[in-house]
Amino acid sequence: MSPSEGPAKPLMQLAGEPPTGDSPEVPEKRPPTAPERHAVVKSVVRWLGRYGGALGRIAEVGHWLYEYDDLITPSLDPPKSIDELHDGVSDPRGGYDIHHIVEKTPAAQEGYPPGMIEARENFVRIPRLKHWEINGWYQTKNEIFEGLSPRDYLRDKSWEERTRVGLYALRKHGVLAP
Repeated sequence: MSPSEGPAKPLMQLAGEPPTGDSPEVPEKRPPTAPERHAVVKSVVRWLGRYGGALGRIAEVGHWLYEYDDLITPSLDPPKSIDELHDGVSDPRGGYDIHHIVEKTPAAQEGYPPGMIEARENFVRIPRLKHWEINGWYQTKNEIFEGLSPRDYLRDKSWEERTRVGLYALRKHGVLAP
């Protein structure tokens, strides 16, 4: 059999199933608790980040989502440079939080001076939902940190290692450009 008679070789192979673009489940009625509402908001943000589309398309069913636009819209920001994130600190906006690259409380407990912890270089402005995700990530066990949570792994570590992990967290969560 000649090469021209065999099956056509695909030009591209996907790593998994092709995305369907199906929108996330959004209940018609506003969920009764903040954690339930935040779970829906996070799934909408993940979907929008993956597939694009207007918030209005999803909110046709869950009109209560409009009140969370100040959380959703900033979470769709593309990753920024470290300088842009530092500069954002002086320009506070709704839906964003000021985040310490090296976690404030653990660093203070380890004896790092306030001058290092509160230095401009340790502050960045990031979308609030990404901030929540990063905080959760810091307390979740992770194989790349020897099965420890990043927070536990960083005990007794240098400022440089804490900064390296803090920047990794920002990249991992799509806040800091590679």
